[in-house]
Amino acid sequence: MRSIINGIRFFSTQSTRGFFKKFYQDVVDVAPKEFKLEELRRPIGLIQPPSKDTVYPRGNSFRDLFNKEKTDKRSKELGVEFSKSGMYDIHIFRKTNGKLFISPPSYWRFEKSLYFPHFTGFSLKGDLLALEDTLRGKVSVVRLFSSKVGDDLCKQYLQNEELKLNYLDPSASRSLHSKGIQIVDVNFADSRIKYALMKLFIGSLRSSVPVHRHSHYLLADREQLPFSIRETLQINNVFTGFTIVVDPALKIRWMASGGATSDEFRTLWKCVRRIREESSS
Repeated sequence: MRSIINGIRFFSTQSTRGFFKKFYQDVVDVAPKEFKLEELRRPIGLIQPPSKDTVYPRGNSFRDLFNKEKTDKRSKELGVEFSKSGMYDIHIFRKTNGKLFISPPSYWRFEKSLYFPHFTGFSLKGDLLALEDTLRGKVSVVRLFSSKVGDDLCKQYLQNEELKLNYLDPSASRSLHSKGIQIVDVNFADSRIKYALMKLFIGSLRSSVPVHRHSHYLLADREQLPFSIRETLQINNVFTGFTIVVDPALKIRWMASGGATSDEFRTLWKCVRRIREESSS
C-alpha cells in the first residue's frame, strides 16, 4: 500500500511540476499583442443550447492531471487568463473607449448562429430566473454590463437623439413587447462580493430603474461563466458594455460592444425587425 501511495505522490509531483513549467511558457507565449480593432465576422456563442441542467466545466479533475492533452489545454487557458489581467482590460478600454470589436453589418443566419449561455439572476422583482426562460420565444435585445459606464454605453443602442427614438420609454417598450420584442438588462457583477452587495441593496437599485423594466432587469454573478466561456463570447472586459440580439430559439444573431453610432443604432433595430419577421414566418 505504501509503495502505491508513494507512486501516486511521485507522479502527482512530476505532473504538477510539468504543468507549472508548461503554464509559465504559455503565459510567455500568449502575452497580449498590440490590440487591433477588427470586425466581428464569425458568429459568437456556444454549440450547445442553454438549459437549467447546464454546468460549464472549470479546470481539470485529479485524473486529468495524468492526461497530457487535457493539462496542455488547461495550461493554455490559464495562460490566456493570467495574461489578461484587470490592467489589460483598463488599457484596452481607454484605448478604444469600450469598442472591443466592430459589430457586423448584418445579422448572422439562423443555421450558422450559436447559442447564448445559461446563467441565473435575480430580477428587480426578487425572482430567481434562468435567463433562457426570459429569452425563449421572443426577439431579445440583451444589455450586458458590469459598471455604470458600461450601462451608459449600452443605452446608446436604445436611445438616439438624432433619430428622436427612445426604446427605454414605457410606451415604446410596450409597443415592442406587443410585437414579441423585449429589452433585457443584465447587471453582471464581476465578483461575488459585488454580487452580494447588489442583492443587499436591491431596494436602492429598484428606485433607480423604471418599474416597467423590473421584471427584465437581472442581477447576475458573472463567475457563473468560467473565463474560457466568457472569452469565447468576447464579454470578458468588465469596463465596457455589450449589446446582444438573441432570437426566440436562444441563438445570438448580432452583437456589439461599447457605444453606438447612428449607423450601428439603425443596424441593430433593422436586424431586430428582420429576425422578428423571420421568426413569424
